[in-house]
Amino acid sequence: MNRLNGENTLNEEAVIKEKLEEIKSRVSQLHSDIPSMKQCSCLIGLLQKMYEIRVELKQLEQGLLQTHLKCCISSRIKVPAEVVLALSKLSEKRHGVIIVIEHEDNLEDHLQGGVIIDAAVSAPILENIFYPGSPLHDGAMIIRNSKIRKVNVLLPLAPHTPELEALGLGSRHRAALGLSQVSDALIIVVSEEKGWISIAFQGQLYPNLGTFALLDTIGDGMADIARPTSD
Repeated sequence: MNRLNGENTLNEEAVIKEKLEEIKSRVSQLHSDIPSMKQCSCLIGLLQKMYEIRVELKQLEQGLLQTHLKCCISSRIKVPAEVVLALSKLSEKRHGVIIVIEHEDNLEDHLQGGVIIDAAVSAPILENIFYPGSPLHDGAMIIRNSKIRKVNVLLPLAPHTPELEALGLGSRHRAALGLSQVSDALIIVVSEEKGWISIAFQGQLYPNLGTFALLDTIGDGMADIARPTSD
């Protein structure tokens, strides 16, 4: 991690600690207000406070996740800007996607089938390939050195887990997780059912990041892309 990234991480850590203290104080106040739940007029206020705390905890969780991903991923793997641009559109349309960004490991032993196209990465090409009904939309796209090398590739599946089942995530996410368990690649998935954008890296799945969060996570070189107005 370079000096600038280190300073940014320390700043983010200070903000997170401050936010935690604020939430802790509000939870303590909520705890002291619990006896007043016997009064119906007070119950609505307590429920509102709990909702606000839950929202803030969710935002804090996203902040911690972004910090973790920046430390683990951004300095090592560069995602082409055109990929993020395409993902924002594919997510809105709920078109299923699985994109593999190679790093150092040779993935050939873990891949099956596929069609070699060896094309420059561009948002229109990605959108056309993953359009439902396209002959190449099933399976994964492999990107190596900022070029599309293969499409329609099968990846190794991770075992079923209660976590995946609880989230309602299927074979694309199992494939992404499976490859991340045996390689240093970064795998990006768009759910056909939910439109979620998720990533798998180093054996971990990070579901439902959204395009705005994805831009922040892998933001090096992304400044020229217009951020989407919604996930």
